[in-house]
Amino acid sequence: MFASLASSRNLLDDVARTFDASSLSAEAVLRAVDELGAIRRVVDGMLAKAAKRVDETNAHGGVGAHNAAALVARTLGVGTGEVRAAIQTASRLERLPATDAAVRAGKLSARAAQLIAETAIVNPAAEESLLESAEGGLIPLRDACVAARADVEDPAARAIRQRSLRQWHSWTDRDGMVAGRYRFTPESGARIKAVIDAQSQRLFRGRKSGAHDPLAAYAADAVERLVLGDASEVPADPSTGVDAVVHVVIDHGALMRGGTAAGEVCDIPGVGPVDVAWVKELLGAAFVTAVVKKGKDILTVAHVGRHVPAEVMTALVVSGRECDVDGCHQRGYLERDHVQEHSRGGPTSFANLCWLCYAHHRLKSGGWQLGPPEPATRKRKLRPPPARAA
Repeated sequence: MFASLASSRNLLDDVARTFDASSLSAEAVLRAVDELGAIRRVVDGMLAKAAKRVDETNAHGGVGAHNAAALVARTLGVGTGEVRAAIQTASRLERLPATDAAVRAGKLSARAAQLIAETAIVNPAAEESLLESAEGGLIPLRDACVAARADVEDPAARAIRQRSLRQWHSWTDRDGMVAGRYRFTPESGARIKAVIDAQSQRLFRGRKSGAHDPLAAYAADAVERLVLGDASEVPADPSTGVDAVVHVVIDHGALMRGGTAAGEVCDIPGVGPVDVAWVKELLGAAFVTAVVKKGKDILTVAHVGRHVPAEVMTALVVSGRECDVDGCHQRGYLERDHVQEHSRGGPTSFANLCWLCYAHHRLKSGGWQLGPPEPATRKRKLRPPPARAA
């Protein structure tokens, strides 16, 4: 084994010495990224297993390290938390042969393997479907993991567990700025996100020139104003000053029964499953739009609050509020757009409307064209203008 590892390392050393990314064409550099990505995924999988073995053999004790994670982290130059997660994933993979085979084949990143492993241990029946979801990227995989965990957990117990995990941490980073990490329940987090997103859009659209900051900067400004207050921007009560709506998709039977049965949903699009009892309690609140479904058909659309959007807008939101360009999973700061321009006779209908992120909206405005939607995902290919297609 060590001869093979040494040979592989020597070969990579030779490649690295002559590697010149600046000489690669667009097609060649994409192929290089694919090949290097596969190599990295394979190596990350082996490192996780090796780190686990360091822990099992107490090899770190012989060199005076506090624990296996500390020793491996020092060797690799990464954080101990990353190594701990890798060791835990390697342990779980011993009970998940299909996922382990995908890791050995270089098909899963360390993060994807971690998501699948921690979910499939809870819901083993979901392993194969999670592997399929991983082919679309981390965001679809994360959504699938959320749904898979919810499928095997009592909604009331899930609500209690998530409530116990709420947290807010803050610290001063290396630049002297205040940074942080937070966790909210889906019910509270969706409301907070809706208010911040609405205020961010307000600040972005209210800028005085064509130039703009990164969208994350406007979100930071929104939080600052909502927390600290600014008489010129936001009233003391944000709920009266920012037009923010949370959409909930719930099956009619679940609403009537007070809980979901197999195949039914009670979700906030883009967030995940929420408690039916919470939806029933807050249906009358001004920030909620309830979309009651029966099967795949919208049975009723109940809009509460001052602003009453059109039913087509509701259908667009609950269909999946994410950029509709194939391969893009951006969910913040989206633009509604006509696939066929309204000025050229395109109807304002669900079939002719889509969500586009800022970057893809700009490309489409510059002449790029959207293809037909995929039946299962509603995603569309974005093609260069005809003059550039060659």
